[in-house]
Amino acid sequence: MTAATAHIDHAALDRLFAPFDRTDAPGYAVGVAVRGQPAYRRGFGMASIELPVALSPSIRMRIGSTTKHFTALAMLLLEEAGALSLDDSPRAHLPELPSWADAMTLRQLLAHTSGMRDSLDILLHATGPGTALPADYQVRALARIDDVNFAPGSSWSYNNGGYVLAAEIISRVSGMSFPAFMRENIFLPIGMRDSLVRPLDTDLVPNSATLHVPRPDGGYDRGVFGAPIGGEGGIASTVDDMLLWLRHMDDPVIGSDQSWTALRTPLTSHGYGLGLFVDAHRGLERWHHAGAVMGGSAQMVKIPAAGLDIVILSNGRSSLEGYGLADSIIDLCIADLPPIPEGRTSPAATGIYHSRATGRVMRLANKDGAQMVAIGAITLPARTHADGLLSLPILPTDMTIALDAGGDVLTVSEFGKVDALVRLALPTDADARSIIGDYGNEAASLTASISIEAGAEAARLVLSSPMGATTYQLTPLADGLWEATGGTGLPLVITLEFGDGGFRLTTGRTTRLPFYRRMSV
Repeated sequence: MTAATAHIDHAALDRLFAPFDRTDAPGYAVGVAVRGQPAYRRGFGMASIELPVALSPSIRMRIGSTTKHFTALAMLLLEEAGALSLDDSPRAHLPELPSWADAMTLRQLLAHTSGMRDSLDILLHATGPGTALPADYQVRALARIDDVNFAPGSSWSYNNGGYVLAAEIISRVSGMSFPAFMRENIFLPIGMRDSLVRPLDTDLVPNSATLHVPRPDGGYDRGVFGAPIGGEGGIASTVDDMLLWLRHMDDPVIGSDQSWTALRTPLTSHGYGLGLFVDAHRGLERWHHAGAVMGGSAQMVKIPAAGLDIVILSNGRSSLEGYGLADSIIDLCIADLPPIPEGRTSPAATGIYHSRATGRVMRLANKDGAQMVAIGAITLPARTHADGLLSLPILPTDMTIALDAGGDVLTVSEFGKVDALVRLALPTDADARSIIGDYGNEAASLTASISIEAGAEAARLVLSSPMGATTYQLTPLADGLWEATGGTGLPLVITLEFGDGGFRLTTGRTTRLPFYRRMSV
């Protein structure tokens, strides 16, 4: 499309969010602007179910990983000042990092192509959310880990740990704390006076909505992440401030044209630049980044050709739901968009598949006749295209999935890589006694204990770090292949591949982290 015009239909937007306009649940604060002018600002649901305070566009909420392009801009500002180069190795500024960091660049940290282990992913799976940690724990943990997920620049994997290092580098190079640098160099110059870096959920911050984690019984727990967060997802803001930020993108006063071009230049096949996705929605270029936190989520979307800016912040709804709402707002506000291609109608395939090359496990499932794809703890609706390929339109990924005629092999293409996953024939008599024992990864300061408690039918895994532990139930998938499921407040799934005197642990963001059996004394 060569031209587009945005028009705000207030009634249609009200209807879209009407299901969340409740006095007994958290909800959404929503802002939509056209050519930089706010045209729709509303809150739906409660700021806290404990108090009679409704959500509004002026209440602070966490924006989660939407923080990342702010962090990338901060590093680009230091590059403009000659204080660093994005082509530097992280080790040039953090000399305590192991030798694996020599081959990486700061640009790769920001683009998720460094290949380093994700400290936050490992931490969550070992301790669970809500565990209080020292502010420098993740940096010290990364300084101990002695291997990587993949060679720098050879693939893409979303990595919060890279942004942990980015924030630490910004602080060391600038001589300011990361929160102070962001406040003085980005928030205040733009007029985002209600925005700040909030490391902890346990600190009391004025004018802030409570984070709500849904419980299976229908109630809520208070959302507390535990680990201090910064460059990877630590900003708290308001809908009004985020609309200011999106307007600023049209004619930036902070950051050079070269820096903003770098932020928006995709470095991967699915459109990720430096903390920003750039792709298309129904023929229109779209800049965006979502965020997820314990008990909340964020969506930030810009359609430059139509001058349409969208901000959706939540204190208790999932980021996956937010993707669909953001797309619906675009469709309601821009007329004459090309039709969404119709998918092929075919029976939903089912099965569990495993990659011998990467350790990845995926499930195909049928939900009320719809094709679903489960990756780790997340189950997503898939679109079946006319050529039979499956895609996951709700996620910002270029993943396609092809199922062979016999249903035995899945060919997954993503980020320029091709992976073959083979259907598993689930065992019925797997014996867990052969894997019972204690294991460890000394460099990562992790231990794993596998046992069968008296009277229990299934084996359990206790994965521990110096800061805590998480318990998982083990289920056999194939000979030497087990799945561990657990987590409190955050569903967690791990794949364990046994062999060579131990096992290799794989999650959505950690690939085959080795654990070795510990000999009893």
